[in-house]
Amino acid sequence: MRAPRKRWAMGAPGHVGRAALCAVALCAAARAAASTVVDPIARLTLEGGYDSNVLYDGSGSDRVGRVSPDVGLRFRDHTWELRTLYGVDFLTYQRMQPGGSWNHRGSLALDARATRRLTLHADFRGAYAFDPVGLAQMGVFRTGRDSALILHGRGRAEFRATERVDVAGTLTEETVRFQDRTGGAMHQPGIEALYRYNRRLSLGAGYLASMFQGFERGATDWAFAHALRARGRYELSRQLTVNASAGPALWLKSGDAVIVPEGSVELVGVSREWEGRAQLAHGLGLGNTASPGLVDSVEVGLARRFARRFELRGDGGIWRSGRAPSGGDAVTGYVTYGEAALLVGGGVRLALAATHFARIDDPSAALRRTTFGLRLGWTLPER
Repeated sequence: MRAPRKRWAMGAPGHVGRAALCAVALCAAARAAASTVVDPIARLTLEGGYDSNVLYDGSGSDRVGRVSPDVGLRFRDHTWELRTLYGVDFLTYQRMQPGGSWNHRGSLALDARATRRLTLHADFRGAYAFDPVGLAQMGVFRTGRDSALILHGRGRAEFRATERVDVAGTLTEETVRFQDRTGGAMHQPGIEALYRYNRRLSLGAGYLASMFQGFERGATDWAFAHALRARGRYELSRQLTVNASAGPALWLKSGDAVIVPEGSVELVGVSREWEGRAQLAHGLGLGNTASPGLVDSVEVGLARRFARRFELRGDGGIWRSGRAPSGGDAVTGYVTYGEAALLVGGGVRLALAATHFARIDDPSAALRRTTFGLRLGWTLPER
């Protein structure tokens, strides 16, 4: 007669096996949580070229040379990526500034999926520069070659509240501070909610609170604005998306209240071989002298890669800005930028680039500037 088997003897191997599997899974999860990878970022760009209006005041042209090293770190794992970068430009002008001058710049970019529902994105850039090209690309047209502190940043935290509702908090920061302590800043937090009617169309609303600082010598002038926006997003295709917003803003300063209509339409496109953006906007922002203004803008940018070895890039914009909130004493200017590059290999890049900006309302040659140069760049390949 066969002896009966003990029940614990039958169950013990199963429990041990499941416990072992759980231990392995916990170890793997702990290892994944601690598996942050740190990669170095290194770049070097050498450029020689020509500048038609070095001081942006009509004083003359010159040959220019530039050496631009960049260093940084890239932190990443399977849920997030953080990039930090610091760089300098050493600029020399053969006739006007043979001793050279320094520009400093830095950036921080974050993309993260904090949870299954929450995503974070931030992109902040800053520069301390003597060159007005960066100001012109922000729509600020100021003569002379005074140094300026330029800060620009955008942040967004998006939460999927339900299967069809997305809620987001946003932050926009703009600061321009000149050497003579004048300039301006805009701090703009906001919140919005979008309802997905179908796979392509989302509609909703948002609120923006804007705080404007006008820097004067020894004083700061404050103004405020509250804006309500109707928001919409439509996916034309897998590569193209349209974003639109419109609504009133209430401008508040020194006890006065004025309603200002605002609106924007943006087309964004991304694919493996190209990316582009076009935007038309009207609203409150930093004006032509970096003070609070009513700004109309058209901006376009496109990058295209051919056969994995050739790149074409182009950017441009037209800005018309006047005193807020009326838009009086408006100044209109434009910027165009183009670059054609050959990817040699091993992180080496050879490019020809040109920039042109000028004022439309004042066609004086003193307010036009053209630069072009030949660039040789190297980037440490990423793992």
